[in-house]
Amino acid sequence: MGLATCAALPGGDKDDAYLTQALDRMGLAYAWVEWNSADPATLHEDVDLLILRSPWDYPEHHARFLQWLEALQVPVHNTPQVVRWNSNKSYLLDLASAGVPAVPTQIIEDPTRDWPMPEGFAEVVVKPAIGVGSMGARRFRSADLDAARAHAAELVDSGRPAMVQPYLPSVDAGSETALIHFDGVFSHSITKGPMLTDEGQRPLVDDLYVMENIDHREASDTQREVAQRALAAVPGGIPLYARVDLIDDDEGNPIVLELELIEPSLFFAFAPAAADRFVEAIRTRL
Repeated sequence: MGLATCAALPGGDKDDAYLTQALDRMGLAYAWVEWNSADPATLHEDVDLLILRSPWDYPEHHARFLQWLEALQVPVHNTPQVVRWNSNKSYLLDLASAGVPAVPTQIIEDPTRDWPMPEGFAEVVVKPAIGVGSMGARRFRSADLDAARAHAAELVDSGRPAMVQPYLPSVDAGSETALIHFDGVFSHSITKGPMLTDEGQRPLVDDLYVMENIDHREASDTQREVAQRALAAVPGGIPLYARVDLIDDDEGNPIVLELELIEPSLFFAFAPAAADRFVEAIRTRL
């Protein structure tokens, strides 16, 4: 079995130590695979299954990463179909069309096109539609429309579409909750503090993602129901692993902020038995 990562993390993220320990306990051999240098034509000679874990540099090489996945001659999870769909945050529009409550989202592909600020909100977030770890995300007051549009244009000019969302006050109040699932079954949940502050973005870790403030949180029945609705809308069926990030809307109802299906941190440290649950799910794919 292969665990896909990037060149900056040849041994994976530290949280995945729980995963590799679970693999060892169950007698499953594994090897870390740096996708940047692995030959897709021959990788099947070394591994019989590939699990995406920490290829966190893929946004800078988006097209090449998708081509690499689709050229592999070995089963991949989550699948290339899911990765292609989930790697552009326009999937939030698909969720909304399917009736899943989600943060209102605009996708900006033309830097010359005017777009309206979301109405009724004091602040907005502008960030890459293809990105990880809040890299490139900025928070603007609604009165700063010119600055927000300039940032969106910079992102589009750099080769990636931009996205615009209202910044919901519940994020600062600590509403963000991430629900982790394996084979569509809820495993555990955590809470994340705000990534963007009034002073700007939190510090970066290894130039790969924004530092996170994490703690344990029990998900409510309503949050779990919204997460299940989001997973049911994923094209190609229920994914092997998923993290559904929720925040509260202005009425206190949970809505989807992001649906993480490619390389999410799964926060095993907050539920060590979850790594065993993940490995059991993996074994069904072998």
